[in-house]
Amino acid sequence: MSILATVPPDHIVSVSADVAASPAEVFGAFVDPLRLAGWYGPEGWLVPVHTISLDARPGGTLRLVMVNHADPSQAVPMYATYVSVVEGELLEHRESLPGPNGEATDASVFHRIEFLEREVEGRAGTRVVISQGPMPPEIHETVAAGWRSALRKLAATVESQVRTA
Repeated sequence: MSILATVPPDHIVSVSADVAASPAEVFGAFVDPLRLAGWYGPEGWLVPVHTISLDARPGGTLRLVMVNHADPSQAVPMYATYVSVVEGELLEHRESLPGPNGEATDASVFHRIEFLEREVEGRAGTRVVISQGPMPPEIHETVAAGWRSALRKLAATVESQVRTA
């Protein structure tokens, strides 16, 4: 059962992107700290690799800090616990939202990231589908825009790595 099964459909944001790389290569960009630091976050944000702590297994954790390029005093921490991990196919985690002091709170959102094999640009590729909720409908477009931006960075990074391999 999906981690989002109990979330009302109108409180789920879903975005997808095609990447000209195998599901294993794309999945790797989500679970390798060095690779994750190369693309995670929307345009204008970066994730310093030293802020990433990642143990991609059920019960394992993901911790990172997104920092704004223009104003490094703007930093957003992420605290997540993996619920499901299927190598090359699926990542699900529960993110504890940060409070005003930046520490994790009891409020949480769920993320489901699917890696679906499909043809992209005439060769084997991956459709990445990210679903997140519960999210109030009034912020869906803002959340979706952030994910679309991050997924463009993901595709550029992974496709560049595949071309040079």
